[in-house]
Amino acid sequence: MEEAVRGVFESIQDKYDFLDSMISFGLDQSWRRKMIRLMSMQQGMDILDCGAGTGKLTMLVKKSCESCSITSLDITEKMFRRSLLSETRFIVGSAERLPFESNSMDRVVSAFLTRNLSSQENYFRESFRVLRKGGLFVNMDIYRPSLPVYRELFSLYFYHIVPFVGDRVTRSRSYSYLAGSVIRFKTVDEISSLLSVSGFRVEKVLRLMMGTVVIHVGRKI
Repeated sequence: MEEAVRGVFESIQDKYDFLDSMISFGLDQSWRRKMIRLMSMQQGMDILDCGAGTGKLTMLVKKSCESCSITSLDITEKMFRRSLLSETRFIVGSAERLPFESNSMDRVVSAFLTRNLSSQENYFRESFRVLRKGGLFVNMDIYRPSLPVYRELFSLYFYHIVPFVGDRVTRSRSYSYLAGSVIRFKTVDEISSLLSVSGFRVEKVLRLMMGTVVIHVGRKI
């Protein structure tokens, strides 16, 4: 699955930021800033950004905590902005097999990563392993809305309009894949349960956009 996902994102790397902002109506960065506030960072912390993509979240982490040591991980280096390489240590690797020592990070964060993994549980367990005691795991992703009317509107937009526009702009089937990844993804409650099973104490579940975008915060206790 990782090879397929790598191909999807490499095929849209030059247009991803533009389409990301267009599809979210420019709200994607405001959601990431909410993640930053929930991270409760302190100067000098070790931060891991998994599925870093183009580095949007990495950039906000660095701006919010200049003395923090940031590591950005992704399965491909082609998307990541070269201008950020002086601000972070970038590593090509799998979120399901994190190449870091146990108890080496204070925060592990990810945005729009988990639904693209073959095993969310493997990722959560790995994140728990590399976090120090008391460390936070902050994860954001897109989910199927539960409110009937909003669910219909979301389905029309995200499953039909977004793939139609995205696939044509990128000349690929990548946005059809991304729409499908939401359809196949777990529910908010299922992700909360997996976090608990992986050892985390779920401290917050923040629902945005009528539950379409959700941030989970788990603590290693």
